[in-house]
Amino acid sequence: MTNLQRGGGDAGEAGPTGPDPVPEHAGVPSLPGADESAARPASPVAAGRPVAKAAVLIGLGNVTSRVLGLVREQVIAALYGATGATSAFRTATRVSTAAYDLLLSGAVTSALVPVFSDYTAAGKTADLSRIISTFINLTLTGMAVVVGLLALATPLLVSVLGADVEHFDLAVDLTRIALPSILLLGISGILTSVLYARQAFAVPAFGVAVYNAGIIVAALALAGPFSIHGLALGLGVGALLQVLVQLPALRDLRYQPVIDLRHPGVRLVLHLYAPVFLGMIASYAVVIVDTHLAWRTGSDSVAAMGFAGTLIQFPLGLVGAAASLAILPSLARLASSAEPQDQAAFVDLLLRGMKMVILLIVPLAVALIVLRGPVVSLLFERAAFDAVATQRTAVALTGYAPQLPFVVVDQLLIVAFYARKNTVIPVLVGIAGVGMYLAVALALVTPLGMLGLAIANAAQNSVHGLILFILLARLLPPLRSIALAGFVMRIAASGAFSAAVVAAAASVLASSLASPDVLPRVAGLIAAGTLGLTSYAVALVALRVGELSSIVTLLRTRPRRG
Repeated sequence: MTNLQRGGGDAGEAGPTGPDPVPEHAGVPSLPGADESAARPASPVAAGRPVAKAAVLIGLGNVTSRVLGLVREQVIAALYGATGATSAFRTATRVSTAAYDLLLSGAVTSALVPVFSDYTAAGKTADLSRIISTFINLTLTGMAVVVGLLALATPLLVSVLGADVEHFDLAVDLTRIALPSILLLGISGILTSVLYARQAFAVPAFGVAVYNAGIIVAALALAGPFSIHGLALGLGVGALLQVLVQLPALRDLRYQPVIDLRHPGVRLVLHLYAPVFLGMIASYAVVIVDTHLAWRTGSDSVAAMGFAGTLIQFPLGLVGAAASLAILPSLARLASSAEPQDQAAFVDLLLRGMKMVILLIVPLAVALIVLRGPVVSLLFERAAFDAVATQRTAVALTGYAPQLPFVVVDQLLIVAFYARKNTVIPVLVGIAGVGMYLAVALALVTPLGMLGLAIANAAQNSVHGLILFILLARLLPPLRSIALAGFVMRIAASGAFSAAVVAAAASVLASSLASPDVLPRVAGLIAAGTLGLTSYAVALVALRVGELSSIVTLLRTRPRRG
């Protein structure tokens, strides 16, 4: 239900271009301890902006967009709860998101950013303008046709997705309202790709924040006259704002009314994206099955899984997407070099990135797993979102959360393959993951219901990451690092210790966490979370995990001027 391994999310749920894009520049230190060549910028404009600080800035930008995304979900929860109507809205976004992802979203990291990075590094602004114009024009014409066809086929699509009789007509109406937003999301995705390639990360990051803000304002303003239909209209409002906020940053590029399919850059993008497109078709077969089965486990299941998915996407956007989007331009440059030192720097940068995201994601995963009930209650339980909705969302979160460490690594491995202009292997592994999902989902949906589907999603994404690592390690033997294995074991031990401390703290603070008042619950969560984070840091120090000091050094380093 979450398409996590690609960092994706529904256009109405987790941000239009993935778990929420990214921030910008200024002189910054390199990844702690990394060879300087590993962090050399992808273009002259990017001088002095190595990967680690970019990831930190991306994370800061993601905080803004994720917080607004969370507010968006709180508005939805308060207005409509985890109900059949909300499930109908989630089903509608499945259709529009599938169309957007298939036609463009998957191309952002697999093809557009690597190719745009090459032309940016070479200073070929005229060629870059022509390529960008071609894809904007292709997107507008192609997506307009697709939107029209999908609008006609909406009843069939909603039927395949399994909406029950009571909410079928509502799901059809919401889908047709949501579909036009993908035209604007397509343009926004192309603009975002150019900014990523130029390592100008702040604008697209806060573009997603503006996207979420547009949905929030529309949902609140239109709830009275249009009810939940206003929420669907908000998707278009948010998408338009996201396009408008990115345009000024690209004023040096000249739009051309052309579709130049013979341009080598255009042909390379299409060549790279073709296998990804086929793989995403397989992935969306899972979305169809997942949504269909979820409707069969209760009319509220699609809604509850959507709210749980939002909570999972938050740390993924903050850690995984931030690192992968920051690292992609540098990996692409290093991968295209034949110099042995650059190939070694590629592996070094990837290893350091993997260690960093694992170290950062584990305490967040621990908090979501152990404190899932109080977290869901605090964030969503009000107005139309009742205690039953809290319990159902917490159940879905139980199944989703354990995959977090695997998915953040998976995101880095995917961009590592894309940087090497290899889009076939991730696609083949993704198809294998579909088989894993189906096997687990069909085995568990009857005895466990919605929880079985969440576990199947976690199994699919986790296995995807493990297989990708094995295959990349065969291509790059230095990745088979004993030091990496030891690091993972120490992180796992630290995480287990932290989980035990958080569980004990939650037991002691049970009355506060269950209080009907907000302040005691906030205080209880802060206390339990602080104890968990402190115990995690203590364990890291005791087990001599050196990357902890690297992160502390990075956070204390002020950006250099000039």
